[in-house]
Amino acid sequence: MAEEKLPEKLVLMASRFRTERQLRRLSRLPSSTTDKVSFGVIGDAEPSRFWIYRKLFNREGVFHDQMHAVQSLPLTFTVQLGDMVGKGNAANYEAFLRGLRRVWSGRPYLTVCGNHDRSRPNGKSHSTFYRGLFGRANYFFEHASVRFVVLDSSAKRLTKAQLRWLKLVLDVPGRKIVFTHMPPVQLSLWGGIGKIHELGGFIGGAKEFAEIVSAAKVSRVYMGHVHAFGVQDHGGVRYVLTGGGGSALFPSGNDDSFHHFLTVEIGPTMIRDRVHTLDGKVVAIPHGLVILPTHPVRA
Repeated sequence: MAEEKLPEKLVLMASRFRTERQLRRLSRLPSSTTDKVSFGVIGDAEPSRFWIYRKLFNREGVFHDQMHAVQSLPLTFTVQLGDMVGKGNAANYEAFLRGLRRVWSGRPYLTVCGNHDRSRPNGKSHSTFYRGLFGRANYFFEHASVRFVVLDSSAKRLTKAQLRWLKLVLDVPGRKIVFTHMPPVQLSLWGGIGKIHELGGFIGGAKEFAEIVSAAKVSRVYMGHVHAFGVQDHGGVRYVLTGGGGSALFPSGNDDSFHHFLTVEIGPTMIRDRVHTLDGKVVAIPHGLVILPTHPVRA
């Protein structure tokens, strides 16, 4: 079956959101070794491919409400952790981009490629549409003496080339932050046993990923994919699951699954994470707190 062609109209719609353009916008903002930087992190937004899930578990408009909220805060930029659409085709991306344009304030908006942003969410797939619209799926940038790295785990694995690249770009002094869509299940944070691990994250390269970020003394790894919230410290690295951007919340009987986004403040001597819930509550994550979602749901 031939691949769907990327329409020129869609490329034009996405042009303002291309990563290289957003990074240029970010590079023009004030930055120094003593500056603090504050940014938002919002997780999965896709409304689900299946009508029954949309009818039973979706709450329409949540992602746009939360994007409006995060864009109204005095933040330098926002990172969306992937799964923008139910499936990576022209119709879905056009609907997403139309909605995004209505709530975007003009502050830098950066994306991560999720498994739903590919041509098939849970099968052999390609990321042609994502890359055609937004650009590179693996990239890094610096702001306020912090190195930020976006890593593409949407294929449910990391390749040897990606791991080599990651190790290289993290080989710098100072604070380092990593954004990726899927959690590494080797850590047993949000996965199960054996093949059940695939419900919670990627397997291929997971062990090497954990070793690399630990050796590089990465301060945070922010992840989506599982529609829940959780925090785990492992190997000196804090992993923060934040998948409550607007996708369906499947019933689990636990309090870890709720719509939310994060704001993060980084200064010379601290990193402060705050959880913003849909009803407007703001809760700081204590430094030593460990919260684990207990019923992972595949996105």
